[in-house]
Parts: sequence; structure tokens; C-alpha cells
Amino acid sequence: MDVAGWKDEMVGVRKMIGQFASIDPCEVKGMRAPFLQGGGDNQFQMLAENNFTYDCSWPTRTYGYIDAETALYPYTLDFATVQDCPIKPCPKCSYPGLWVQPMIDLEDEWLGSNPQCPTCGNVCSMLDGCVIMGNQTKEHVYDMLMKNFMRVYHGEEDEFGFQEGNKAPWGLYMHAAWFFGEQKFHFDGYKMFLEEITDSAKYPDVFIVPVQAGLEYMKKPAPMSVLQNWGKKDISPFGCESIENETGKYDKTKNRCGGSQSCRFNVDLPADGIQGERYMAICKRKADGTIQNCPGEDRYPWLGDHCGGNTPCNDCTA
Repeated sequence: MDVAGWKDEMVGVRKMIGQFASIDPCEVKGMRAPFLQGGGDNQFQMLAENNFTYDCSWPTRTYGYIDAETALYPYTLDFATVQDCPIKPCPKCSYPGLWVQPMIDLEDEWLGSNPQCPTCGNVCSMLDGCVIMGNQTKEHVYDMLMKNFMRVYHGEEDEFGFQEGNKAPWGLYMHAAWFFGEQKFHFDGYKMFLEEITDSAKYPDVFIVPVQAGLEYMKKPAPMSVLQNWGKKDISPFGCESIENETGKYDKTKNRCGGSQSCRFNVDLPADGIQGERYMAICKRKADGTIQNCPGEDRYPWLGDHCGGNTPCNDCTA
């Protein structure tokens, strides 16, 4: 896609989220390319020109997978990147101040699937793509996640001796369907994993935060003693005081959704492979508190018609 195509896609998604989820569109600060198929400089030029802060679509095998103890920290594209490009194209130009949150590749349980490393599992960027071999149990999911986490957090032995992990921000990315239906063991194993790494006695310096919070920390790093002193205060990049107290932008009297409503559409977009009946849940109220109705059945929110005629359909202009 060209720059305009990327803008239609990603700015359009941000406008839809703002309109139909009744939030400030400026809260959508980053993006992930569909199927992790990045757009190189066209994509990153669009991000730089449209008030996006970061991209999180770019996997790394060189600084992940079985070498994740030397994982990449988030960085800006002020200068040329050292990150490998497993899914071309990748950006080559400079975009000062625009952040990349690398997707540190994982190693799954499919031993022998990689001819370059017969004793290794296969590479996967998202949990949906990780293969769990043998009995489909929560313990298998837990063990796979712990193996990859400990590689980054602690380190591991290789042919050159023990390589200490650099504790780079390590993300876990998945679609909601990974948890549902017959896949409940995924959820149970994932929950076991979270309960383990949030044990502050074992892992006092582990925080589970969204990408944006991690980037705020990267802008102004603070030692653990300072983070611990700040605790939940909002001065901390990992603070949650206003969330728990429902103050500031989390004030429940602001940006009220008003409950959800299901909207029905008759879709006829054969060029995009979308036809027939579709449903979408939206908020009953707009961000300003006024009533929001469903778009017309023939106005499925899509490229070029992001909000299906609903207003104000604002984008982030900050």
C-alpha cells in the first residue's frame, strides 16, 4: 500500500474506535499491521504524519527466539536500525521520535521443525502461531511461556557458556480466539504463568504493562528503588492510582459508553471478500454523552466510510 492506503486503514481504525467505543481517539497511540505484514517506509511515513507514537508489528529472530537473552529494547527510528527484517519490507529512512516496540520471537514446542536447529522448537511471533506438542495441557503452555520468559529475564547456557538475560521488555501477543472454546487450556496455562511472574518475592522487578507505559519508562528510566517508592502513584510510568480511583481520564462520568448495542449490517464488498450479514457491538452513547444509534444497515464501517455516517467520527489531531 502507499501512504494514503495506510492512512485510510490505520487512521480509519482509530476513528472507528473513538466513535464506537466512546473514547478519545488520541488514546490510540500505536498500531500493528494485519498479519504482521509491515509496509516499510510508506507505513512509517504515515505513522509519523498522523500522531502515532509507535509500531508493534516488527518481529525479530536475531534478537529473539533462541537468542532472546540479547533481546532488543524499544528504540526510536532517529537513526538506522540494527533489527533484522524477517517480513519485508522494513523502513530504511529516519523517523525521529517514532518508536518501535520489537516483537521478540518465541520458541515453541515443535522440536525438529527448524532444519537449522534440529534440537530447537519452531519460531513464533504471536502465541496463536506457537505449536504445543503432545498432551494439550495448561502445564505445556506454562512451560513454554516460562522457558521463553526465563531466557530474557535470567539467561541460559549456550555453546559459549552462560549468557545473562538483558531483561528487555518482552511482549506476549495473541488473538482472543486463542483462549476460547476447546482452547481453554491456553487460558489456564497463561493464567498460571502470570501468577508465577507476578510473585514479587521471586521476581521483584517484573511489571505487566501496556506498550505505551513501557515506552514512557524508556523515555525517563528510573531505578527500581524509585519505582518502588512511587508505587501506584501516577507519577510512575507504571502507576495506576487514577485507574483505581476512577479520576482524571478514567472518571466514570466521562466518556460513558452507556452499555452496548448490537448493530446489523447487510454487507456487499465482494472486492474485499466480505458479503452477507455482519454484526458489530457499539456503545449506546458517544464520547460527549449524547445518544448514539447504529449506522444504517447499508453503511458497514469500512475503508473510506470509517464510521458509517455516524458523527463526529473524529481523529486525533493533538
